[in-house]
Amino acid sequence: MTTLRFLFILLVVLNALAFAAIKGWLGSAAPGGEPERISNQLRPEQIRLGAAGMEEAAQAAPASEPPPAPDEAPTAPGEAPAETASETGAPASAAVAGSEPAPPAVPEAAAPPAAAPVCVAWAELPADEADRLAARLNAAGFKYVRTRKETPSSWWVRTPPQGSRAQAEKRVGELRELGITDTFIVQESGPSQFAISLGLFRTEKSAQQLLVQLRAKGARDANAEPRMTTTFRIQASLPRDRVAAVEGRRPPLSERRTACTQ
Repeated sequence: MTTLRFLFILLVVLNALAFAAIKGWLGSAAPGGEPERISNQLRPEQIRLGAAGMEEAAQAAPASEPPPAPDEAPTAPGEAPAETASETGAPASAAVAGSEPAPPAVPEAAAPPAAAPVCVAWAELPADEADRLAARLNAAGFKYVRTRKETPSSWWVRTPPQGSRAQAEKRVGELRELGITDTFIVQESGPSQFAISLGLFRTEKSAQQLLVQLRAKGARDANAEPRMTTTFRIQASLPRDRVAAVEGRRPPLSERRTACTQ
């Protein structure tokens, strides 16, 4: 048998085997088309409808598969599972509704500390200035201490009151006979009415010098006494930034202000 004949016989045998495989004579047959492929995939003889079919499918499921967690709801085919609060950091209802999370609460700014009070005193105040300052402190709600002070503003050389104008004029005539001509009868009502003024001085020393001269001339009843001026001192404790508001626009108050201790 020649080689060419052997190859021809081998080719015929191979073609016969291929034809038998296509026809299914060798035990398996290729699908005959799309309808047959679909029929083989669905396997309609294994489909069970209703509760019986579901029960058989559940029994056929492997025992190793854990049951769904009780808090997880089953999802329909093709539906994505809803995000939980642990995954999104917000409630599921807020994620579904699409609402934005509320902005974080802004902490309230701490109130600035109150200014420490300082001790302030206003001295040498006339009565009217002291009254106005006291009223301002009362209106602002600040407590204060008000003190009175009597200081000599001048020194007055005079004779005692004479009891009547006639007696005062008679005494003036006697003083002139002694060489004392600088005299003045006090006319205003009060404790010094009908006294005879002989001089007014700023210092006690000057008043005492005149008094020595008058007595040397014979005016034994002459004397020197201070003329008193009443002033007031007000002390209060208040914040430094409120001092100017209490004083108002009155320069004399700021000029008479001094620091003090409680």
